[in-house]
Amino acid sequence: MAVLAGALLLCSAAQAQRGKSGPALHSAAYDLSKEQSVQGTVLKFVEKSSAAPSGAHVIVQTGSGQVDVHLGDARLLQQNNFTLSEGNNVRVVGITHTIGDSNVFLARLVQVGNNLIAVRSTTGIPYVSAGIRGKQISRAAAKQQAGAR
Repeated sequence: MAVLAGALLLCSAAQAQRGKSGPALHSAAYDLSKEQSVQGTVLKFVEKSSAAPSGAHVIVQTGSGQVDVHLGDARLLQQNNFTLSEGNNVRVVGITHTIGDSNVFLARLVQVGNNLIAVRSTTGIPYVSAGIRGKQISRAAAKQQAGAR
């Protein structure tokens, strides 16, 4: 009985977290073989978007239109002194994912000038801010993945 109660508690906690952040994006949603590179100009950067998935978003103007790019936790960008300002030229590597009626580009690598940061693992899991450790992981991952596509 105690095991069943514990399992129900864990399920409800997981559901509550999912409800806060919108649809769950798990590694099955990220397929490296579908990865693309998007280049353009930053139109708008939002640290905490109300659009799903929650977190930082940047709207990029490309040659073929505007792209909503999900960057994950804005604290990771801040921690790595990575800024996105209106008018910046940006290159983003990731995949397009449909959430409801909208397409969102899930960023894995983001580059402005010579600054490159990994915001998501190769399995699609967003990196999170974790003190100095998060900074080291994100920089190391970006260096390792810099040659990707």
